[in-house]
Amino acid sequence: MFLRTYLPLVLLALAPASAGAGGTRSFHLGDFDDFDAGEAEGAAIEGSGKVTVGLVPARGEVKGAASVFSCVADPKDKGAVYLGTADKSAVQRIKLTTPSKAGAAEPAATKLAELPGAVVSALTTLPGGNVLAATLPGGTIHRIDAKGKVSEFAKLAVDQIWALVPHEGRLLVGTGPKGELFSLDMSGKDPKVVLDSDEKDILAVLPVGKDVVVGTSPGAKVLQVGPASDGVLVHDFAGDEVRALALVDGGLVAAVNDFSDRGLSSVQALTKNLNRTSLVGQPAEGTLDATSGGGGAQSSADLFFVALGQKRDLARASEATWESWLHKDKQYFTGLLAGGKGSEVLVSASQQGKVYRVRGRRDVATVADLDERQATALCRLGDGAVLATTGDGAGAYRLAVAPAQKARYRTKVLDAKQPSTFGAVYLRGKGVTLRARSGPGEEPDKRWSEWKPVSLKKEGDALAGALALPTRRFVELEVTLADGGELRDVQLFYAPENLAPLVAGVDVARPEFELGDDDEPEGKLTIKWKAEARDDDDLVYEVRVRPEGTSDKEWISLSGAEQVTKKEYKWDLDSVPDGVYEAQVIASDEPSNGIARAARDEVVSAPFVVDHKRPAIDGVKVNGLSITGTASDEGGQIHDVAFSVDGGPFRAASPSDGLFDTGREGFQLTLPEPLAPGRHRVVLRARDAFGNIGSHAVIADK
Repeated sequence: MFLRTYLPLVLLALAPASAGAGGTRSFHLGDFDDFDAGEAEGAAIEGSGKVTVGLVPARGEVKGAASVFSCVADPKDKGAVYLGTADKSAVQRIKLTTPSKAGAAEPAATKLAELPGAVVSALTTLPGGNVLAATLPGGTIHRIDAKGKVSEFAKLAVDQIWALVPHEGRLLVGTGPKGELFSLDMSGKDPKVVLDSDEKDILAVLPVGKDVVVGTSPGAKVLQVGPASDGVLVHDFAGDEVRALALVDGGLVAAVNDFSDRGLSSVQALTKNLNRTSLVGQPAEGTLDATSGGGGAQSSADLFFVALGQKRDLARASEATWESWLHKDKQYFTGLLAGGKGSEVLVSASQQGKVYRVRGRRDVATVADLDERQATALCRLGDGAVLATTGDGAGAYRLAVAPAQKARYRTKVLDAKQPSTFGAVYLRGKGVTLRARSGPGEEPDKRWSEWKPVSLKKEGDALAGALALPTRRFVELEVTLADGGELRDVQLFYAPENLAPLVAGVDVARPEFELGDDDEPEGKLTIKWKAEARDDDDLVYEVRVRPEGTSDKEWISLSGAEQVTKKEYKWDLDSVPDGVYEAQVIASDEPSNGIARAARDEVVSAPFVVDHKRPAIDGVKVNGLSITGTASDEGGQIHDVAFSVDGGPFRAASPSDGLFDTGREGFQLTLPEPLAPGRHRVVLRARDAFGNIGSHAVIADK
């Protein structure tokens, strides 16, 4: 069981840092998000940037269920709580006070009643102590007495009931799929629809004085209901649902989820006509069982706060700014509970059994990291303690009840991307011991090495050690903290097996020019290539050329001692004789691995022509305003032929056979009208594919 206690975290940059010389890289843990990606048992991860010895929760065993989805305190016993379960829809009761001793059996919940349906979606208690439970699917509210006798409290014409909340001597019921809020008297009679929204589901119901605010799906709206308001829009969030609401000193807090997958879950009984809800969650691919932890859901979660002022003026919620206190990707929030101090709230999440404590946008801590994959609900007991329930394994935890006898922090499995040699590790802190292991897969199994102790010694302001682990792709560190110990920073160096770069191809581009250009292009040929560093190394290149068909000894380096870093090179052709050549590009990862360990790849281009010779124009015949002739080039194809009359702009002539595609081409043109009578000087210009220009002048009479 991994518990995170009240604190803001020091993080581990779980992505590798930039490659250093010789292929050396490092993992770094240094802030809240980094450490929150790992697991803690009896360790506290503080927002101030350190891991310390924390508190351990008391865990209760919940048998005969796949998940716990709802809870409510027993009003007659300050340490007891009722749990609503899934798979087998039932209400169980458990009392948790202190953590179990090592080897001792965990306190177990006792079944109070088994109900029809798939899940107990909402619980509350009546003034006399009886329990009310809503089950999915259907609109029945069940009454359960202290002996477990079940009777029908009320039956509404709805498919889902999501919330049961006493208010002003009546019972408020949030339902779906018509987005209705019902009000019943405490005997289950006199049902009234006090809100008929345009949303499908009302997921959250929160009394604020005589008014009530509700959270909806799928529009993620907050609506206000009261004596002077009937469904007034308080705020419309950019998300899919307002899963929970909490009232704190100074304001209102909303847990908002945004799902990218709008498909139905595979559990029809839980979703029915509901497109999506964090009670079930949505899978990234395929389907998600009702008991799934939801960690793979394509979703994001946000916690928003709006200040209401000392008088808790709800009107401010529609005009004041909602500020983001917490954002989490790849998970969704499942429950929200006002804390015991100021603006503090606790938030349960779908990922890794996390419970976060938030006191503002700069004060966030992970207070629980439970064994099960999903925290599903939060409730406050009569003695003030907080209880968290879990899914993907039914469990109940009384949070932070006693100092931990053993505090341990385990990093997330770190991915070096390639089999790697793991070297020095540096810890900043005190009172810590370290173990490490490596393996071939991201889930530790029998193929992984055994945990190996790492000797640490003082080195500057850090504790330094060396990892002597098998060369593997994945590695994990475990830090144990003694009483008074703390961990503030971790850096682990490693060197992946070097992968040779890949050069995909080499293209040689002739000098560029436009049809309207009157001058020959710059005498440079551009050599371009595509290259990939498969392990993110920095690459440099050498560019070489040789005449086609010659030996490897004839390669001439164009770049010389200069290392080329761009994926192109311009070759100056001024002193290069005409002929057919080949280009070679050699890629090396020397900057990242050093010259001794550098890996290389090389590719040779297709043969290409270097042509300096200008085209010739001959066989010119002038017949009135018509001119014909032939343009030829020894080194390649004729690109175009143009003409200029009396020093005017050049205009295109036409190929005699319809296209310029060979080294010898006939052309024809007609001098444009109007043209003054008399002699006119016509300059003919032929250009080859390299941009070389040859010209010829004739006289035409009109």
